[in-house]
Amino acid sequence: MFAVGWSTGLRAGELLALNVADLDFQRKTIRVSKAADDNTREIRQPKTKNSSALLPMPSALEAMLRSYLDRHWKPNAPGLLFPNRKGTKTRWRDNVVKYGLKPVLRKLGLPTHDVGLHAFRHGLATELADAAVPIPVLQQQMRHADVRTTLRIYAHVIPASQRAAMERIGLSISTVVPISTKAIA
Repeated sequence: MFAVGWSTGLRAGELLALNVADLDFQRKTIRVSKAADDNTREIRQPKTKNSSALLPMPSALEAMLRSYLDRHWKPNAPGLLFPNRKGTKTRWRDNVVKYGLKPVLRKLGLPTHDVGLHAFRHGLATELADAAVPIPVLQQQMRHADVRTTLRIYAHVIPASQRAAMERIGLSISTVVPISTKAIA
């Protein structure tokens, strides 16, 4: 589940509402078309019109999903990819975080305060921005109608990346820089 969150940038409700039928291994895509309500766990429309999309399924995620389906997934009436134990509804987001995510973070020695499934979305957006992915691709992966939302909320500046970018730019600057006190018109 966490690999899907990291590899796609899905919102928690979208992740929990995924069906096996949303996975297309032939085309290597994941269809996002619904979300689970946090309180009722009812399946509903996603957050916005732009939230519905066909997202790429990276090869590493494809291998993980195939393994999960072969070894761990049990057929369930709603066809959910990550159903509750009874196989009747989506999982509770709070339980996924409390009993799934936080124990993993503790084992890794990472902080668990103020952590949730949305961290995968922020992390992916930040990594894509850090990798200099074109802004329209980043916007499309995050499924925002307005690119300003993507940039304002998700593309956190990473100081080391900023320094590396400036160092690369600095290599192209001539070592002889003309300096003048005259005003340039």
